[in-house]
Parts: sequence; structure tokens; C-alpha cells
Amino acid sequence: MYMLEVMSQTNQDSWTENKEPRSAILQKYEKWKDVPPLLIDKKPLSLEDIAKQEGCELSFLESDIRNKVSIFAKNMEKECSFPSEEYMDLIDSLYNLFLLSQKPEVVANNPWVSSFASFNNFAKNFCPNASPHGISFIKKNVQCFIESIVNEEEIFKISPNFYYGVNEEGIREVYSHIDDWVLLPDEYYDRGRFEYTSKEVVQEIINLIKEGYKPASFSHASGSAALAGIEKSGAILSAQEVIKEGGTITTGEHVSYVSSHTGHPVAGGKHGLGSIYASKHGPTYGYYHLNWFDEYFVSFGINGKKQEDYLASVDFKYDFFSSADSSTRIADMGSEGVIIGERVPLTNVDFVYTWKKYEEETKEWIKKNCPEAKFVSIEAQTLLVERDYKFKEIADKENISLQEVWERILS
Repeated sequence: MYMLEVMSQTNQDSWTENKEPRSAILQKYEKWKDVPPLLIDKKPLSLEDIAKQEGCELSFLESDIRNKVSIFAKNMEKECSFPSEEYMDLIDSLYNLFLLSQKPEVVANNPWVSSFASFNNFAKNFCPNASPHGISFIKKNVQCFIESIVNEEEIFKISPNFYYGVNEEGIREVYSHIDDWVLLPDEYYDRGRFEYTSKEVVQEIINLIKEGYKPASFSHASGSAALAGIEKSGAILSAQEVIKEGGTITTGEHVSYVSSHTGHPVAGGKHGLGSIYASKHGPTYGYYHLNWFDEYFVSFGINGKKQEDYLASVDFKYDFFSSADSSTRIADMGSEGVIIGERVPLTNVDFVYTWKKYEEETKEWIKKNCPEAKFVSIEAQTLLVERDYKFKEIADKENISLQEVWERILS
């Protein structure tokens, strides 16, 4: 009802001075652009709130959480899909316990809460007997919660098909950290489909267009848990190379794709994959899951020529694809991606992509480890690709530039 009232108000202000035919998409946008996103901004919980949510007395909260996590871990042993919606409220409690673990005054009075500061401490103290497969599916559910309920990405979608984290009234309930959501032009508002982003992401996109931004040749998906190891090596390494150097594999299918029968990684076996897999289609999610609530996605935009030159300098080649006359150093594996060697020196990285929320810490990491690289938010890259055709159509019909289409969103 509220949305219809806002629509009638915006109808009165709709570009009445322009009598020429205009983009149908932009016409709809002008009618709907002031409609706020249908969301309920969830607030962090106190220990008392968590106990109430879990249906127990505060004095029994630790044991209650311990019992429920034990059941959760056991049920994940044979799980093969996610999210497991029946555990969403429990994961919500785990998330709030993580937030409380960052508060010294809470931990001082409730030492058990400190276990939620990291996944390893949580697993050690609350599900020590969970199998590798069970652990991987606990993490997958944590990731789904982060993406859907914590909603750290500065892109917010509403759709009739979006069911995870949606209440009985069809409103998404999220821990939003954005106050200035702006609606993106589309033609599907009357079907209940809306997509918003932040003003900061729109401004970043405008700046990227001004700079003539083009994605790198390849991108490799990783995560914040791997940054310390990458910094130590001065390079992105394959799983096998990490093991050779005595490191711990924290990302990729080695830890996220684990057999429920053997407990071993499905891809690469016990020793991990020997090559670094990359995409030719820009930064993408995949091959990495968020282990805990303090982690975020990281993707590296890799310069193809620099990487090929590096591989030639160390005489690396893929024998299976090579011949006596030519050496294949980078190989296209079709739907599996592109294999680009065992090591990518950070000097070959042109871009580092993370969620906009983590821009400052990512820029600090870039400055220290690959100062020639540039930060680009995952949101900006995603929207540039997803909105390219639609926004070029708007630009053509309005006789304006692509940059001006994005600028109109901020006007």
C-alpha cells in the first residue's frame, strides 16, 4: 500500500517538461525511484536477547547453544545442499555472539563468549568432533547468512523469488549498514523486483567510467582468510604450492568441497590442486567460502601478459598442451576456467576486488603488497557488467553518455 502511495506522488513529478519519446526503463524509474527498499533493519542482540530468542534462561544459554550446535554439526555430516533454513535462527544467535565477543566488558563477565571470535575457536569449543564435511557445510550456512541476512554487499535485491530471510509480509530482514540506498533503473518494478545500491558505489562506478576502467585478463577468487599467506609468499599460490611451503590451505575447493564418505577434499585430493584456476569473465564468487562472520570475499585481477612473461622466465609450461614447437603456459579448461600456473607474483596483479565495506583495509593491504594495483569494489564491477546492456540502451534513447546515466541516479 505504501509503495502505491509513493508511486502516485512521484507520478506528479515525472519529467512533464519532456514531451519527446524517452526510454521506457527510465520512465518507470522516475515513477519508482523514491520508493525506499522494503527492509527491516535488524539490530544486534544482547546476551539476554539471545537467550530469549533461543527460549532459555540466560544462565543456561551456553549449554543451550552447545547442545544446538552439536545437533547442527551432526546433521551437516550427510548434508549435500544449503542453506539449511531450520538453523537460520541459531546462526543468527552465533552471529550476535560473534559481535559480543568483540566487546571486552561482555567477555570479562562471560568468558565462554570469547570462543565466537573466530571459527577455529568456535569449532574447537562447540563442535570438536565435527567431520571435515560437516565443518564445510556449517561454513556454507554461515556464508549464506552473511550474504543474505548480514548483507555486507552494498547491493540489495527484493524479489518474489527471494525467500531466505524474508518475513511473512514479504519484507527482507537484514543487518544493514547502509542508510542511503538508491534504486537502480529497471523495467520489472511492477513484478515486485527491485535492486538498490549505495550512493558511494554509484560514485565509484562514475569514476571508473571516467578513468576508462577495463577489467584485467583473468581474475582469481579468494578470500580475506588467505591474505596473510599471500602476503607472506608475495604471490598467489596453488594449493599444492601452499603445502610445499608449509602453509595452511584456507580457501578453495580443498576446504569447501569435502566428501561426506571419505572426509577428504573432492577436488585435488589430499594434496590440493596443482594449478591456480582463474576466470576470463571478471571477478566472480565461487571456490571460496566465508569461514566466519569477520571474513569477506577477495578477488584478484591478473595481468595476462605479465603472468605469461613470468611463466616463461621460470620455464613453466603445461606439457600436456605443449609441443616441440610451442610451449603452453596458460591453458583454457572450458567451464573449469583457465589454469595460469602454480604461482602468480603480486607484481602481476592489476586489481584487488572486495566488498565496498572493506575498501580502506583492502587499500592498506594493496599499498603494502602490490602498490601498482588498484582497488575496485565487487559491487561496482558487478553492476558495470550486469547493467551494461540495459544502461547503454537508456543512454542511446536519451542521447546521453553511459556516465550520465549513472550520474542521473545521484541527481
